[in-house]
Amino acid sequence: MRVKVRAVEPPADDAGLEELGEGSSGARRRPVTAADLGPNGSDVLDLLQRASRLTPAERRSLEKEAGWRWWLTTPLPGTSMPAARARALVVGRADGRSAAIGALEAAVRAIVVQVAGANAGRSRLPACISNAGLALLVRDLVEPEVFATLSGPWREVMRD
Repeated sequence: MRVKVRAVEPPADDAGLEELGEGSSGARRRPVTAADLGPNGSDVLDLLQRASRLTPAERRSLEKEAGWRWWLTTPLPGTSMPAARARALVVGRADGRSAAIGALEAAVRAIVVQVAGANAGRSRLPACISNAGLALLVRDLVEPEVFATLSGPWREVMRD
């Protein structure tokens, strides 16, 4: 299988994305590429690039949409956000995509710090971007309901 390799393009101010290029020892390593993110890596990179350019209005809309969708009651059993995320993680890891999931999470952390700053830890934004990226990463492995639940807030606000 041939994979088109490209790197995440950092925003103009890439100070918050240093985490993507550093190993645990602090040594510089290569940026996350589509190949690092599995067979759907190109789509995941597109989402990450768009997330790195979120406006304050888009961030507020994403948090509002995520709050509505993640309310304690859900219309269909088994379609809650935690259940969908757990299913996607189990299926992705079982298919050998643990490294891709780890790369996604590291990229999301770096991007959220860059776009939201000090308030990143108190918002639903990291989970929203992470869930949308996870949905794309395992889209070929999960049921349509799981994909729709995980990517719902992102698709509703971004109209993707």
